Amino acid sequence: MSNYNINKKHLDETVISMHEIEGYKFKPKLNKDGYVKVSEVTIVDRVMIDKILTMKFNKSFKKLAALAMKVINDDDSSDDEVRIVLDEVELIREILLNKYQKFINHDKEQLFLKKLRLIENELRMKQVRIKQKAILLEMEEQKSKGR
Repeated sequence: MSNYNINKKHLDETVISMHEIEGYKFKPKLNKDGYVKVSEVTIVDRVMIDKILTMKFNKSFKKLAALAMKVINDDDSSDDEVRIVLDEVELIREILLNKYQKFINHDKEQLFLKKLRLIENELRMKQVRIKQKAILLEMEEQKSKGR
């Protein structure tokens, strides 16, 4: 398979054949009306990579935040639901640290990690409240059985 780099700085937009380009690789969505079928795209421009990864992170973060808010605000949520959302937080953090880290700048990475840490802390507090509630119910049950 060949990789190509189009030189748009010249008037004729010459195509330069390249073998290995260092950059962010992704597979674009296929449209029914697509004119050119592309299996993989490599972006070399750091600013463009940063914007694309920011959009991807924000999209997944919004889904995670909605799920976390649903669990945090629900009084009947269980410990299992909280653990599932915590696993999602960990998954997004690992993607950020392992896949996106070399492409986004350090300040944005720290901002994204702070956002994830905030959600994780709220979920941990919810988990503690659920456990305390279970302990209180158990203590009340033992008191009522005693007499």
